[in-house]
Amino acid sequence: MSSDGESGDSNAADRHGARRLRTKDIIFIAAVIYFGWGLINTDDNLVLMLGTPIMQTLHLTVQQYSYILSAGFATSFVMSLILGPLGDRLGRRFLLQFTLLGTAVFSMLQYFINGFGSWLLIRMGAEAFTGSEWGAGATYLTETIGKRLRGLALSVMQSGWVLGYGLASVIAYFTLSYWGMSYGWRVAFLFAFLPAITVLVIRSRLKETDRFKHLREIRDAEKSGDVAKVKELMGKYRVDVEASVKPSYRQLLGPDLRRAAIILAFYNFLTTGVAIVGDSMFPYYLSQVKGFNYLTLVSMFATLSFIGIVGYLANGALNDRIGAKWPVVLFAALQTLGIFALVILVKFPDYIALWSWYFLYLFTHNGQFAGLIRLNTEAFPTRVRAAGALWSGAFWSLGQSIWPLVFSSLIPLLSFSGAWIWVEVVPELVAILLFAALMRNIPPQRELEEIAI
Repeated sequence: MSSDGESGDSNAADRHGARRLRTKDIIFIAAVIYFGWGLINTDDNLVLMLGTPIMQTLHLTVQQYSYILSAGFATSFVMSLILGPLGDRLGRRFLLQFTLLGTAVFSMLQYFINGFGSWLLIRMGAEAFTGSEWGAGATYLTETIGKRLRGLALSVMQSGWVLGYGLASVIAYFTLSYWGMSYGWRVAFLFAFLPAITVLVIRSRLKETDRFKHLREIRDAEKSGDVAKVKELMGKYRVDVEASVKPSYRQLLGPDLRRAAIILAFYNFLTTGVAIVGDSMFPYYLSQVKGFNYLTLVSMFATLSFIGIVGYLANGALNDRIGAKWPVVLFAALQTLGIFALVILVKFPDYIALWSWYFLYLFTHNGQFAGLIRLNTEAFPTRVRAAGALWSGAFWSLGQSIWPLVFSSLIPLLSFSGAWIWVEVVPELVAILLFAALMRNIPPQRELEEIAI
């Protein structure tokens, strides 16, 4: 099931038998994956946007808030490692439905939280599926969209995070303004539930990817000893048949894939940890430490959030031309500059400087992940792509689990501003340098089987 956007009969196939999709099918697939990722991130971003009023209402400390965030992402780490191999056995469609349903139900339950313990447990349930959704959606798109549009499609999907961020900002502003700081946040979680269920129903129309169905057929033929069938199927897509029947993590950490798996695990861990601290701590830091008005900040977040979409698309267009590695490096470096400027250069009441530097931070902070998600999927062959993408997503979640905890724990030692420099800026620069030195750049415009089998 691969296409570069050609129109025609939905049952049309190329000379190898690979089915091509109609343009309207591609648009439908991209839309439901985009909205699913966006709505799963509405929950995530509501937790970040509403952290301050929730802490005030439930009398929680910044450290307790960090523990809640960390526990949720730790659960996502474990769940992603479990679901990745299942995605290579049960299918990409199964993952997409399971992850969105789990998040929707637990997100709604946050209306009822009444203290640290209840929020901790419910947050663990809601967050368990986020890393898996990221990898599952990207795997589905990578196997569906042809080489010419792959970077653009993945950047559009990734921009769903901005939809979630912007929608969360709007919901937070509306509910806090109408119902007040002590109750509005509860209502906000109800607003995020119904759209997610709607997308879940629409997603039921998705079909399994052509590449996964081919992989399943070739495994079955190999197990039954049908040599002729295996040979016939190999004419459609190339597969390392011997490796394809091994356990997922034996494949992923084998000699041919180990380097990419380790580098991507490390970089996903560190750069996403840095990113989540910015998302979760800037609202508190800019209001409580810098002195900017909280509702004015929420308004800024809502207004500027959609610029991240441009960042994603810009990175996607760039990585379609030169590969994903160097756009990731460039955008991550500019994001780090934005963090430094917001901490050191921005002073109250200079709202012009605040908006300008936050614009740069949000544009590049979001944009780098359009390249990273491409590497997370293209670096691994179809036989282990879901496990590879969710492996990367697992460490994406682990970074979000550990880094806020490290950051908040070091505030008393370093000061709030010092923690930004030594826990955010310096480690991110180290990660960028290592990533630039060790990660291979995958040339753009390649069929998946030309990259890895």
